[in-house]
Amino acid sequence: MIKFFLTQLLIMCALVIANAQIKKIPSETAVKSVTIFSVGARVERTAAVSILPGRTEISFSGLSNQLDQQSVQLQGDAAITLLSVQTGKDFLSARKIDENEKGLNDNINSIQDKLDKDRKMLEVYKNEEAMLVKNQSIGGQQGVKSTDLKEALELQRQLLTDVYMKELEIQKQIADAEQKIITNKKQLQEISKKKDSVNFIVTALIESKIARTVNFQLFYNVKDAGWYPSYDVRLNDLSQPFNIAMNANVFQRSGETWKNVSLILSTGNPGDNATPSLLQSWVLGFYDPSMSFNSRISIPGVVMGRVTDQNGEPVTGATVMVKGTKNGAATDVNGFFRIQNPANNSSLIISSVGFQSTEISARPGYYTISLKPSVSSLQEVVVTGYGTTSGGNVSNDEGDRLQARKNKFSQESMQAVSTNVQYQPTTLLYKMEDPFTLETDGKTTTINIKQTSIPASYQYFSAPKIAPYAFLTAQILNWKEYDLQSGEANLYFEGTYLGKTYIDLESTVDTLTLSMGKDNGVKVSRKLVSQYSSKKFIGSNRTDSRQYEINIQNVKRDSVSITVTDQFPVPAVKEISVEDQDAPEGQVDKNTGIITWRLILPPGREKKLTFSYSVKYPKDKKLILD
Repeated sequence: MIKFFLTQLLIMCALVIANAQIKKIPSETAVKSVTIFSVGARVERTAAVSILPGRTEISFSGLSNQLDQQSVQLQGDAAITLLSVQTGKDFLSARKIDENEKGLNDNINSIQDKLDKDRKMLEVYKNEEAMLVKNQSIGGQQGVKSTDLKEALELQRQLLTDVYMKELEIQKQIADAEQKIITNKKQLQEISKKKDSVNFIVTALIESKIARTVNFQLFYNVKDAGWYPSYDVRLNDLSQPFNIAMNANVFQRSGETWKNVSLILSTGNPGDNATPSLLQSWVLGFYDPSMSFNSRISIPGVVMGRVTDQNGEPVTGATVMVKGTKNGAATDVNGFFRIQNPANNSSLIISSVGFQSTEISARPGYYTISLKPSVSSLQEVVVTGYGTTSGGNVSNDEGDRLQARKNKFSQESMQAVSTNVQYQPTTLLYKMEDPFTLETDGKTTTINIKQTSIPASYQYFSAPKIAPYAFLTAQILNWKEYDLQSGEANLYFEGTYLGKTYIDLESTVDTLTLSMGKDNGVKVSRKLVSQYSSKKFIGSNRTDSRQYEINIQNVKRDSVSITVTDQFPVPAVKEISVEDQDAPEGQVDKNTGIITWRLILPPGREKKLTFSYSVKYPKDKKLILD
């Protein structure tokens, strides 16, 4: 009886010890869904793990090298106790990289030693060659017999030939060694890059009272991923609404392939500051007109745009500077930039590492700037989410052909993917109904997620002092109903590609004004009327008079509504006065000097607008009026 109880006690102790030991289980996970933010993404992985009673350490390996350790969350569908979760680098793969790096360094050092020896031997043979060439004088003043001369020449030839052959052989060895060193250094650079791409591993310590299968959900954020919207805006008739196709441009370099996953696009950014800003002290100072002179005479406006490479991929961190000033900006992760009110006649310098710098005029408006690479090759653009190709109307301009190749499909063939829009307190979610596959190659995948017909009122706008063109604009009142986001837009009017614009919702309040590009059907010109312009000297002052004529001609078949603007100069100092201001039919803003004409022009008609002014200032001063 005592023996039986001892046996049972030993069995129970063995069970307690067995349960006290921590069992280690590696687990394979699969990516189930990905939520892509404007910057970054959130990955959901799933795994089914069979566990025994007691404590178990489960490792989830092969995770993204861009994983944000603070964002890791682990959930299970069973009554288990989660004791701890640890996240770190997979050091087994890191050690393998270190071994490969050490092998390459040893190989480079070995080749370099042999290369140094060959270079020294080459110097030896070069010196021997020089000695043989110098030692060509034989016989002295007495001369030499022909037989001796022949033997001497043959000996000289043989010795030089041997030296030259040795030199050529060593030179070939040196060239081969130098090429091997270059190849090994390139491999070493790739290995060094892998040091920053070591996968993460998550280790979870759990405790369970019974054996069971637990379905785990592992959530984490990755950094090098994101999306940005772009649009295809098409208008065929001013009496009809325009069609707008919203595209999501998605990219990821997370180090893991997202294969057949549920894809969600979010307008949020987890990296944004979640703390509201606080007001600081508002210190008043005296007004100095000389400090604001440039801003007062410049045309109010914003220079916006996007910097891309020749393949249309965004260039992140490019520098956009107003030439000769410290005013500038850097492009964001999607290549966009914005500069407030640059001075008249200034230029922008756009530069980035690996690209050739370029310079453009800094007039207010939206620009797409393509930088030429200095050394590197270009990436592809992958277009998905569309139907079958069919012919489209594209102009012969090279820019049009490039845009046509990028979009690849006409409006008639494009079909938006099935998308559900979910509204959250601060963001919008676009959930794709069909699974998607995104490779970790950084290439941009363009997905057509939404097509909408939007009613608008259309009006032309022209500022001929800046550009002698008429620009068609669409005025959208209830733009918030269409779930639009700020982004670049390709414009098509009457089947012709017009160029690009930018849908700016950050500064839009009630009415969204969308530029549809310039229309050559409305001709605009501006000229100085010389017979009404003059210069006069009276006493110590000088008076310059100017009169301008603006001509607007409608060559379209329909009437057009157009707003035309120009300006009177605004003096910044009391020694300058602007007099005799006259702008028939125009409305003048006395603070800014802006003149506005609003016209309705019937088809085939033209309208002449005139305005004039005089500027009086000291004759010993120089004033630029043109």
